[in-house]
Amino acid sequence: MTSRLTKEARHEQLLDVAAKIIREKGTEALTLITLAHQAGVTKPITYKHFASRQSLLHALYKRCDKRFVDAMNIKIQQQATNFEQAVTLFTDAYLDCLEQNGREYNEVIFALMAYPEYRDIHREIRHFFCQALISVFKPFISPSIALDKVRLAAIYGALEAVADMLAEGPSTPHQARLTIERLLKNELTA
Repeated sequence: MTSRLTKEARHEQLLDVAAKIIREKGTEALTLITLAHQAGVTKPITYKHFASRQSLLHALYKRCDKRFVDAMNIKIQQQATNFEQAVTLFTDAYLDCLEQNGREYNEVIFALMAYPEYRDIHREIRHFFCQALISVFKPFISPSIALDKVRLAAIYGALEAVADMLAEGPSTPHQARLTIERLLKNELTA
């Protein structure tokens, strides 16, 4: 058994172990029972933190998105003084997130889609991402630029396609960087 942790620390520890299980064995291997075993805790502890497998998967997805936005916001707030810098820092954070979580994140999303209540998870992700784009770039662009839902959704879709191409191998990180930066500059200044 592991030592007694605070509720928040235990929750993070369980999510870390769940991510490791997915990384090593895929989402099929992730259950609350395997999580308890791998984390060295009792089954009731995992059920106390996650009522079901889908709530565990949802927590993993939300944590990944939150970490991306938090890392991006910190970089931009501390380092960006203009639009160009904001674009570069956003791109850095996006590519870092893909490198650290890409495969596991996609597996979690696909697993969530098997549950009826999460069939539209892509809509939730797109909405979250579009809100992140607004919060990051609004201070750096002209008020006359409309950050409407369609434009933001198009940016989101294009970034997802770049991420897929990077994961599949025909694209390099350098190509992905140039494409993302060009896309953001063109769409957020026109």
